[in-house]
Amino acid sequence: MGQIMRCPLVGIPCTKPITIEEKTFFLAEAEEPDYDKKHRDKAISEAIADGYKIRSALEEKGINAFTCKICEMIQTCAYGMADISQNNANVFMELGMMLALGKPTIILAKKGQEEKLKLPSDVTAIEIIPFDEYLDIIDQLREVVQKLPTVVSPPSPIEDLEKIQPQFAQELKKMEQHLVQEFKNSVREAKIDILSFDEERKDISPELNEKLRMLEGQMENMSRLGISMDAEAAALKGNYLHYLVSYEEALASFNLSLELRPDHPDTLTNRAEIKMHLGKFEEALLDCNRSLELKPNNEEALDVRGSAFALLGKHKKALADYNRSLEVKPDDPCTLSNRGGTYHELKRYNKALADYNRSLELRPDAPGTLSNRGDTYHELKKYNEAITDYSRSLELRPDDPDTLSNRGGTYHELKRYNKALADYNRSLELSPEHAETLYNLACLYSLKGNADDALTSLEKAIGKDKKYQEMAETDKDFDNIREDPRFKKLIGED
Repeated sequence: MGQIMRCPLVGIPCTKPITIEEKTFFLAEAEEPDYDKKHRDKAISEAIADGYKIRSALEEKGINAFTCKICEMIQTCAYGMADISQNNANVFMELGMMLALGKPTIILAKKGQEEKLKLPSDVTAIEIIPFDEYLDIIDQLREVVQKLPTVVSPPSPIEDLEKIQPQFAQELKKMEQHLVQEFKNSVREAKIDILSFDEERKDISPELNEKLRMLEGQMENMSRLGISMDAEAAALKGNYLHYLVSYEEALASFNLSLELRPDHPDTLTNRAEIKMHLGKFEEALLDCNRSLELKPNNEEALDVRGSAFALLGKHKKALADYNRSLEVKPDDPCTLSNRGGTYHELKRYNKALADYNRSLELRPDAPGTLSNRGDTYHELKKYNEAITDYSRSLELRPDDPDTLSNRGGTYHELKRYNKALADYNRSLELSPEHAETLYNLACLYSLKGNADDALTSLEKAIGKDKKYQEMAETDKDFDNIREDPRFKKLIGED
């Protein structure tokens, strides 16, 4: 059975060694109404219930394109199945790839649809099962599955080399071991074996970073020969890729590490970190939960889970996790800052301020914490203190659109309109779609008597988020333009 040697997306050599999973089908399917999908899933599961697993591109939520992950799924599955009933282009592409790889493949088709496929006469490995309703396929599909041939993974280049030049193959394996050990040592020297989701980016010397890049590239080249690194090296590589902000590649490394060492609590936590960056908060929770089952007082897992709860709006659960983490490590500036943010969301501003103050005693130049403390000062109407924090944060991180927008809002409250305008405009240069900044800019233009610009900005803000339409109805900043017919139309009075 074949293996893709070049990427079908960009044409470069594929670096992933493929291992075929026995009793696994890749199902090429289109999105269908829930009713049809339930019937098809029920029919397939009944027909192939004997230990088989089904993979599908629909596992990649929100993706409507052929990706590296889908390609890898197809290659690692032992068998193929395609439902062509919807005449879907993605299904035909995935079917074509399965046929190109020589996978034993089954086609499901509404009666009459199979004739449109016009398969070449010499393609004999395909079983076509026509049906009127999905429940019709159970008996025939079960019979076909029982006749499927056993498949094996394609041999890796190193396996072939061992047959021809065993001594050379052994030398290559020793070279890989040396590279892996040097890479492990370098990652630890760089102190990036653990990276926190909310932590400021670490600095690595250019020389060490260049060495890590070289070693990572050499290990990648070795992987093309089918020489795989151990679980620890894969996890450390994941952290290095995290540092490089290569989150998808980091996730693949952590996945590999957990295949080799399934219940390692720190790797589960590190994978959760990456899932947080990718916006997969619920999946991150699952990894943290498993990590904490294995290592109950793992403060890193508690921090990540707290952040996931916070981003999901579950602030009381987040607070409980941060409290537990701080029992283990009381003076962690990152956790103190995160707990401060949770207190802020719960409107316990004095508690938030206390955590931010302690965090900044421990790590004075953290731009995120300074900006967040500025937000709390703003809520407490301590506007001058807020301006001081925002300005210090912007000295450290000059082009942060949120901090610029928030400082603009504070200048706005102090009626220092020219300074507010400058901050809003700079924020929108960096983040043109920021609805809150557009709304605040509209308020400012209205206060300055500039109706045209106020209405233009308000229209854009409402276009991004309808909540600003309701807010504008009662916002006194718009009193100057409230009788303007264009304003009435924007807020829905006309």
